[in-house]
Amino acid sequence: MEELERLKKGLENSQTMVLKENGEGLNCSFIRYGLVQDNFLVKDEELATALSETGLKGIVEGNNFERLRNNYGWLSVRVKSRKLLKELK
Repeated sequence: MEELERLKKGLENSQTMVLKENGEGLNCSFIRYGLVQDNFLVKDEELATALSETGLKGIVEGNNFERLRNNYGWLSVRVKSRKLLKELK
């Protein structure tokens, strides 16, 4: 769940999140005042799916970014519960 912790830190320290799919997973970049603050690859399928649903064409900013930041706890619980359900099947 290292990726969830990096997501949390990125949301706290930035204003915009840019998501881009590549062959290995979902590349997640956090931007503040035009500069990239953090950049990491999300390999977890459940987290990548949940993040892909948050932005418009891979960009999460403004109200959507604030909503994601404020509802991070729910996103985390949703991802963890999906992973648990997948393991139990």
